Amino acid sequence: MRVLFCSTLFLWFMMSGVFAQVAVLCYHEVDKPTDAFAIDRSKFESHLNYLKENGYHFVSLDEYLAYTKGKLQLPEKSVMITFDDGYLSFYTKVYPLLQKYQVPAMLAVVTSWTDGEGKPTDVGDLASWDNLREMEASGLVTVVSHSHALHKNQEINPQGDLSSIAESHLYINNRYETELEYENRLNNDFLKGQEVFQEKLGHKAKAIVWPYGLYSGKAVEIALKNGMEATFLLDGGVNTPDEKSAKYAKRILINKNPGTKVLETILTKDHDEWNSKPLRMAQVDIDALYDENPQKFNQNIQELLNRMRENKIQLVALQAFADPDGDGNVDGVYFYNHEVPVVADAFSTVSNALLQDNINVVAWMPSLAIHALAKKDDSNLIQADGEKGWYKRMSPFDSSIEPKLCALYRDLSRYSAVTGILFQDDLYMNDFEDASSYGKAAYEKAFGKPLSSLDRNNTEEMNRWTKLKADRLTELSLKLAAAFKENRPNACIMRDIYSEPVLNTEASEWFAQDFADCLKNYDYTVVMAYPYMDKEKDPLAFLTNVANVIKTNPDTNNKVIIKIQSYDWDKEKWLSSKIFNDQIRTLKKNGVRNIGYYPDTFYHIEGK
Repeated sequence: MRVLFCSTLFLWFMMSGVFAQVAVLCYHEVDKPTDAFAIDRSKFESHLNYLKENGYHFVSLDEYLAYTKGKLQLPEKSVMITFDDGYLSFYTKVYPLLQKYQVPAMLAVVTSWTDGEGKPTDVGDLASWDNLREMEASGLVTVVSHSHALHKNQEINPQGDLSSIAESHLYINNRYETELEYENRLNNDFLKGQEVFQEKLGHKAKAIVWPYGLYSGKAVEIALKNGMEATFLLDGGVNTPDEKSAKYAKRILINKNPGTKVLETILTKDHDEWNSKPLRMAQVDIDALYDENPQKFNQNIQELLNRMRENKIQLVALQAFADPDGDGNVDGVYFYNHEVPVVADAFSTVSNALLQDNINVVAWMPSLAIHALAKKDDSNLIQADGEKGWYKRMSPFDSSIEPKLCALYRDLSRYSAVTGILFQDDLYMNDFEDASSYGKAAYEKAFGKPLSSLDRNNTEEMNRWTKLKADRLTELSLKLAAAFKENRPNACIMRDIYSEPVLNTEASEWFAQDFADCLKNYDYTVVMAYPYMDKEKDPLAFLTNVANVIKTNPDTNNKVIIKIQSYDWDKEKWLSSKIFNDQIRTLKKNGVRNIGYYPDTFYHIEGK
């Protein structure tokens, strides 16, 4: 009777056109006050009562899989209960409540731990295989994998920093794992885990829950090849009926023993996503942080963390390249790779420290200004009237640089823990660029005539040339993003642009940057609103004008970060605390949602 009712309900929702977004809740231990991830049994029961009373449909794993394949329509208010680690408290305290309320749940177990091998001393008692078989036989509990033995941290760089071994390439015997070694290590773990599942429970695991919620694109690919139909993350958010929600199922972490008020908020408002609240971003130079003395370097990192906490920063754009002389021409980077010199393997150390402090990190990276990839005779640099300019950038029309750049971005995502990318402002060309041989060839191929015949007084011709350049810059950046996303499939992609193309559509010609195009192609567009660098007569009026453009559309406001300056490069001194905070107050007063600053300041930000 229950099955018939559910089938009828799903049919009604399918015909009505109401589409569900499934919230997947992640719990851990029960009744353990010393554990921040634990929940009281009474609180958990209050969650079940709240969900029942407010009309939520409880989703089983099988229903969720059918939903992601488009074979099953769920009610609009749908929720899935999951528990990690396979604690004995799930069997003794949660399972009786599931029976009482007839609620399905998914339980993820580390098979080596359940087998009594390698369980850390701080992990409590675990449910036995007999317990697991009994719960599965009830039809209410689905047991899935939490890996066989990947639930631990190991060294990921020469500095000895630790991170998840499922997500990261390890640093072993004074070298990094190769891609093949990483793949084989994960494949062997999944094979062993599935063997144990088959032996102990009579079936293979249908899903894997990533330890600590950390994973890679390659890890997901290998898991699916080993029979997993879904992989579960820990990034917050809700799920929609598509294949991506099976490969990267979002979950909301339940911690700090919350009551039903908090539960209501995360289900109906912010969904516990990192960017659900207005963003505050700091752009940080590793050039200023790094020191060859490990103690001094660590001290600098700790001071950075203190500033980020004090100023309530949720996002850091962290320099991944080396430019200590500030000339903009990049000859080395701060991460292990196979393409350009490594000045110091420092990026992962800083990034790891920030991430462990719950601050998201995007790698601030150039693309055209990586002089180490330019041809030795500089023949593939962007030119204007035969001049290469102070900011030496490779021509995006030289197709030979694309594979090397993609390989560099791929290595960045493999060997560093990072949330995404911020493309540096070197993705531009002024109205006289690109007159290199590559630019000339691209112009002639597109328009059937030489660049020398371009009539700069003809608006239509200039618009066509500008669009060709702007499109190529965007195309290149998206290819680099795709290479990065091979290992970080849900990476946040951001791009720096100048303020002029935002304030004046005609200015697109001066930079080959199109604001509307950026809004469409990137998760965030970072507008560099630097009134003191641009020598604006009224800096606050300038910021107000930028804000007025941004706030006209809520979607635009959500997808833009206005980045202000904290340093006066012309006068070579820090702006006063008052002047800096006046900028922030002006933006906030004018309705700007997301605000960033550069460089990282050394004083208190008022109002956060």
